[in-house]
Amino acid sequence: MFVIASMSVSILILVLIYHYSRQRSQYQSRNYQQIVSLRLVMELCRQHRALTHQGVSHRDYAAVLPEVKQLEQALYQESGKLIGLASFDNKPMYRVLQLKLKGLGNDWQQRTSARNQRIHGTAIRHCMFLIDDIALTWLIESGRADLSDEYHINWQQILDSMEVLTQLRICIQEADQSIGEMRIKYYGDKIRHKLHQLSLISPLPIRSPMGIEVLDELDSVIGNDPLGLTQSQLYNLTTHISQLIAQVYDDMLAEMTHSLYKPLPEIDYANSVTEVQSTVKSG
Repeated sequence: MFVIASMSVSILILVLIYHYSRQRSQYQSRNYQQIVSLRLVMELCRQHRALTHQGVSHRDYAAVLPEVKQLEQALYQESGKLIGLASFDNKPMYRVLQLKLKGLGNDWQQRTSARNQRIHGTAIRHCMFLIDDIALTWLIESGRADLSDEYHINWQQILDSMEVLTQLRICIQEADQSIGEMRIKYYGDKIRHKLHQLSLISPLPIRSPMGIEVLDELDSVIGNDPLGLTQSQLYNLTTHISQLIAQVYDDMLAEMTHSLYKPLPEIDYANSVTEVQSTVKSG
């Protein structure tokens, strides 16, 4: 009788361990997939911003419209995937995100460049706040308070850098005015300082050939009078800065997920739209 009771208790313990392990694995997998998907949504938003900015700047909407439509379809499908992954309590936050992503394509031809930048920036930040919520909860529940503090400090650096970049972008439309030049130089100097700070989080993007070129261009903008760059060239510079910030943030996320679960998959950003479309068609 004692042997049967002991065996029963042992089997029950094994069942409970298996159940807990399975739940934990599902929890980690869901967190991981949400971060992977939000990461892709942010990149698609950046691509949509770049293309619509090109259309708005040159008033040549037809040239970019097919690619813009592809991006909008990809964003809608990826946001639907996120709603499916989210827990019941969190689904409303992802439905709000989907509405914001839909808004990216609403009458973008009627926007100014500055408004277009702001609307896309809001959507990207929404993704970042969702990732931050997932990451901090995941770190705390995994008992990694040490990584939680480090992640939060680095995330704030990323967010501050994006805020400064947004201010720099807004100033570009006033580049032909003396006050506009002063503001561009001011925010150019601030973003240069931010990039140097980001190099402490992940040095490779900032010290890459593109990173060195960006810092050299910023030095030129700050030191030259007049600026020496057209509005189009200044916007291209901010696009490259945005890519550097995104790479640093991506490295930060990759390090975190690797320590908690597994490394993030590599994304071929140039072909991310094609990859999403292929996935949708195959599904």
